[in-house]
Amino acid sequence: MNNLKVTFCLLITLVASIAHADLSDNVLVPKEEMNFAKNYLGEIRERNFEYVLSYIGPELLNQLSEEKLEEFAAYFPSGQLLSTALIGSQVKTINETWQGKFSFEYEFESGWAVASVVMKRTDNKISVIGFNVYRTEASQKELNKFELSGKSALHYLVLVLACIVPIFILVSLFYCIKTSIPKRKWLWALFILGGIGTISINWSTGAYTLKVLEYQLFGAGAIAASEYAPWVVTVGFPLGAVIFWIKRKSLIEQGKC
Repeated sequence: MNNLKVTFCLLITLVASIAHADLSDNVLVPKEEMNFAKNYLGEIRERNFEYVLSYIGPELLNQLSEEKLEEFAAYFPSGQLLSTALIGSQVKTINETWQGKFSFEYEFESGWAVASVVMKRTDNKISVIGFNVYRTEASQKELNKFELSGKSALHYLVLVLACIVPIFILVSLFYCIKTSIPKRKWLWALFILGGIGTISINWSTGAYTLKVLEYQLFGAGAIAASEYAPWVVTVGFPLGAVIFWIKRKSLIEQGKC
């Protein structure tokens, strides 16, 4: 199992991409809006509900009261705040209306919490259209770190295939290049190079998705949005490589003609 983990880590280096953990330094994160979201959550924690309600959009205003806000504020653990980190940033523009969601992880003396704010900007005015706070047992780094122990059979199956399929594809590609194929060898190479149809598994939760028409380069991949996010391992069926080996003998015979 240790050899499997080493092999998988090497494959991650080749086919996975991961963002820097400190997302607040990322040039793609809008700093003004991020700082607003961070300050807004701080005002909830400090129970400055007059300020909080002043930015609530009409979509949410009728659903909130000071009693409800008190419930949200109580989800923040007690004691001194030790650190705050941006762990998620999603922005988009729809019909000239900017929308963003920012998620933060809080470490307190007594525990951990994750909080997020959803907001929009219309006519250069920011309004909050949603927020959430919940406690966690540990840091998201710890909860989402890649581990082999305690996983399901599906976890291990996807992991093994994610190690084997790229090797099979690369070996097939090598033999394709060496094989005398009379026409359009480059099309065969492209066909072999990826997997058709994929299964992706969230390594932390075990949730999986199947996509019949998706093309996965090298037949496998692994990605995490940041050190705080769960790994998602994906593997595809090496259809091109399988068909190449089925037809290789006839391709060689055609090349001799």
